[in-house]
Amino acid sequence: MNLRRLTLFVPLLIGFACCGPDEPGQTVTPAIRITLDKTTAFQASVTFDAINTAKIAYGCGREALSVLPDTLVTGSTAPVQLSASISGLLPGTDYVITAVGIGPKGERGNPQELPFSTTSGPGNIYPWEKTRSGVPVPADMTLIPGPSSHRSPLGWDKERWGSHVSYTDAGGKEHWLFDSFLLIEGQQTGTYGSPGYTYVLTESPTPSAPRELWQQLLDFWFKGGSFLQQESYWGDGKSSFGRWYTGSMVSPSPYFPDGQLSALDACIRETAARIGPPPGKRYVIMGLPEPIYFDNYINAVKNPASGNSKYWGTLDGRQLDFSRVEDRVDACLWFIDETRSAFARKNYEYIELLGFYILPEVLSTTWRAQYKKYDELFPAIAEYLHSCNEGLFWIPYHLAEGYKTWKGFGIDMAYMQPNWYWYTDEDKDALSLSKTFSEINRYGMGLELEFEYSMVEAVNGPSSAATYRSRFDDYLNWAKSSGVYGTRPIAIYSGTDAMHQLAVSKLPGDRAAYEKLCEFIIGSPLKAKN
Repeated sequence: MNLRRLTLFVPLLIGFACCGPDEPGQTVTPAIRITLDKTTAFQASVTFDAINTAKIAYGCGREALSVLPDTLVTGSTAPVQLSASISGLLPGTDYVITAVGIGPKGERGNPQELPFSTTSGPGNIYPWEKTRSGVPVPADMTLIPGPSSHRSPLGWDKERWGSHVSYTDAGGKEHWLFDSFLLIEGQQTGTYGSPGYTYVLTESPTPSAPRELWQQLLDFWFKGGSFLQQESYWGDGKSSFGRWYTGSMVSPSPYFPDGQLSALDACIRETAARIGPPPGKRYVIMGLPEPIYFDNYINAVKNPASGNSKYWGTLDGRQLDFSRVEDRVDACLWFIDETRSAFARKNYEYIELLGFYILPEVLSTTWRAQYKKYDELFPAIAEYLHSCNEGLFWIPYHLAEGYKTWKGFGIDMAYMQPNWYWYTDEDKDALSLSKTFSEINRYGMGLELEFEYSMVEAVNGPSSAATYRSRFDDYLNWAKSSGVYGTRPIAIYSGTDAMHQLAVSKLPGDRAAYEKLCEFIIGSPLKAKN
């Protein structure tokens, strides 16, 4: 964002502190001072300092205004400071703020004018972006995995979406469930013996995803097509647990005639026909692939001579070089604009793009910082997103570097992972929930609650389910006792399909666990406020 600060001092105000109360026979002139605090592509924030002023009339136009349509009431003739936000502006355009102070008896001060310019922004601002006065932060969101071939199921049909869209309680009443959906994928798994690709920097020797793999994410959510999927099966729940893979690909590859988000929109439409429309559009947040410096990060770090930073592909006929921060930003902006234009093209009825999600779970500016430069990369991306009223979101792992300084990257909301669900005896003390929730409150973060199939009795058996449900209950109890519940947004991670597995399970324990989670979500006081 453009954080320049321009100030216009009214000549009459040599110093507010010098102006005293009215004296008999003394004429008092209202006086104001205008400060331009912040501009984006189509918004401006201003501060008015005033004295001897009962109200401030102001307006903004391409030239100075003679008629001032907006008014702020000061509530006092003593020195006061008031703020105002001006929206609906055009990118890269010159404007003038005109304002005048009005005294308690209608006295008018001298009109003041302050010229400024909005920043340049995206070529298109879409209707849903124009209506926002900022980036909303939803009360809750659910993480939805993408098209890596090891996902089973791979596609998102209306039934599977339904376990996240609505919840029917024990009394038979159906409720809207999650406000927002985070589309997230960190990898494209290859066949056994093949390293696949990664969308996020990793210490494993996995090739970095090129442009064609970034495009595959877009196709999965918006267009459809054929996608690889590995053959797999569930363990027997006694001697082996979880999902096991054969190492072969399903043949023929699964084919989807449309993107997965079309099924989400249809699911919400059908739900609305049963229970009435949702309180508002359901938000979608898109995971943003990381533009990784090298084609194979860890191999190049160990052997710099092997590193290739020109692997991603071309953009507008130019080969991008990810050793340049500018090129990494350009790749991200391409993905962002492709996502925004896809939402506009699809014209969904019930879902709306809210922003993008940073995939790396640690924002280190110290460890191998020369290959990351997150403090340059993400603020530049955030500035572009904010210029079109789209948000930037992040979920660090437990106390990961960056959680104390997340706002400095331009992030709109960060959610802490407690990671308590997976603790071992060796790291249990380090994952203290007391420390976790204290830091969430201290740094104004949201909370991510984690679970997966290990909590589902129908998949992993009663012993596993009992162990992990106890740990998940710790999350719920601490969220309430710490004051996070009802005051901070919540995200839910449920692996590939555990949320749906709980919802459709016939076992009473699974159903009870699903109901407890859903009641926790729909009962949040923060949800009621939104």
